[in-house]
Amino acid sequence: MDKIDLAAQLRPEGISPNALRQQGLIPVVMYGKGEEPISLAVTLNDFQKVYKAAGETTIINLHVADGVPKMVLIKDLQVSPDKGDYLHIDFYRIKAGEKLHVTVPLKFEHEAPAVKDFGGILVTNKNEVEVECLPQDLPHEILVDLSKLIAIDDAIFVKDLIINPGVEVLDHPEESIIVVTPPAVEEVEPVVSEAEAVAAVETTGEKPETAPEENAKEENPES
Repeated sequence: MDKIDLAAQLRPEGISPNALRQQGLIPVVMYGKGEEPISLAVTLNDFQKVYKAAGETTIINLHVADGVPKMVLIKDLQVSPDKGDYLHIDFYRIKAGEKLHVTVPLKFEHEAPAVKDFGGILVTNKNEVEVECLPQDLPHEILVDLSKLIAIDDAIFVKDLIINPGVEVLDHPEESIIVVTPPAVEEVEPVVSEAEAVAAVETTGEKPETAPEENAKEENPES
């Protein structure tokens, strides 16, 4: 089980979240089953490095003031919609022996022969799956081997995933993860010859358009 270390500090009472952010800190709440939430703060630079490496599926050793690391997962991360700044983090404290229910991302690797050889198009239906496992068995990601997609209409299902012992996937086994569809075919408008166009007019009984001069002669035959 991979773990990443992150230092945190107790949040001073009376300081606003905006004031923390101006100091280069992110407001944090750590909570767990049967525990009171604790208000903390972590430095922006440290968290950016940890989040890039850990995401939301790697256990973090959170070092708080008492020096005893707490095992946590990122449960929620609030980001400003305009600038993308980190506004607030929820850390969920986990305990050894407690089963976790976590969303784990899928990582697609290798090349699909059906795409390379037949021009197939990959259609992805799932990018993540729900799993249940103990903390020590939690995978950071689950690999999906695209080299198994040999022909058009081949697919990889949840039941095809290679899962480590101790990890239970909660998604339905028959759910499709990725499928190869036939290449798109461009529609070409049929070329109609002049004879076919005349025949079509005669069949429909439509009178061909005449020139303005001919219409004038029909209206004034004596001219």
